[in-house]
Amino acid sequence: MGLFGFGKKEDKNTTQRSKYLRRFQLITEMSVPEEDLFTDIENTRSRFEHLPEVSSKVAKEIDEQIYALIDSLYQTMSTRPSEARTQAAHKTLFKIENLIQERKTLTKDFEESPRKDFIIENGVLTSYVGNGGDVVLPTNVEVIGPKAFYHNQSVRSVVLQEGVKVIQDEAFYLCRALAYVKLPSTLTRVGQSAFYACKALENVEFKNGTTCIDFYAFGKCSSLKQIALPKTLKTIKDKAFTECESLPRSVKNQIKDINKKALD
Repeated sequence: MGLFGFGKKEDKNTTQRSKYLRRFQLITEMSVPEEDLFTDIENTRSRFEHLPEVSSKVAKEIDEQIYALIDSLYQTMSTRPSEARTQAAHKTLFKIENLIQERKTLTKDFEESPRKDFIIENGVLTSYVGNGGDVVLPTNVEVIGPKAFYHNQSVRSVVLQEGVKVIQDEAFYLCRALAYVKLPSTLTRVGQSAFYACKALENVEFKNGTTCIDFYAFGKCSSLKQIALPKTLKTIKDKAFTECESLPRSVKNQIKDINKKALD
C-alpha cells in the first residue's frame, strides 16, 4: 500500500478526504516560501480542510472535481519553479476556490431562497427584498433587472441558476459584502456597472455562452484576483475592469487582447 493507501474497513468518502488533505499538505511543502504561490496554496488548503461534511449527491460530485484539481496541482508543483508553473498553479487554485465556495453553499442543501425574497415580473427579477446571506435565485428568472440588488450590504453570495440570460445595468452595484457569484451557461451579457465597486468579490468564473461584458461591469472590484473568461466572449467594453488592482498579469493580458481600454 502506497503513501496514500488506506484500510478497506474505512469509509470510502473519509479515506478520499484524508488522502487529499495529505496530498494538499505535500503541495504546500513543494512550494517555495518566497513564492507568491506559497500563501495562496496554504490559504486554499486551509479552506479545503475546513469544509463541512455534506452527504448529498451534488456535494460528492463537487468533491470529486476538487480531488481531480488537487491531482492536477500536484503534477504542476512537481515541476521546477518557473513563471509557467506559477500561472498554471494559480489557474488551478482559482478553480478549486470556486468549487470550495460552491460546496459551502451546499451546506444549506442548495435550496432556493424563499420566493417572498424576490419581486419577479414576467421572468425579470426587479428587486431583492430578502435578509441577505447566501442567495439562490428561483428557476423562473431570465433577467436580473437594473439595480435589482443595488447597494445591498448583506448579500454574501448569489447563485444564478440556468436560464438567466442577462444581468442588466447596476444590478449588483455597490454590494460590498458580495464575495461569490455563480454564473450560468445561459448568461449572454453582463450590463454596465453590473458589479461596480463589489469590493469583496474575489473570483468570477464564466461558462461558455457569455458574449459581452459592458462598460464598468467589474470596475473598482479591488479584491478581484481571478476571472475565467469564456471562449465565446466577443466584446469587453471600455473600463470594464478599471481599478481591478488585484488581477494577475496573465488575466490582464487576456483582457487586453480583446480591448486594451478595458483596464484603463
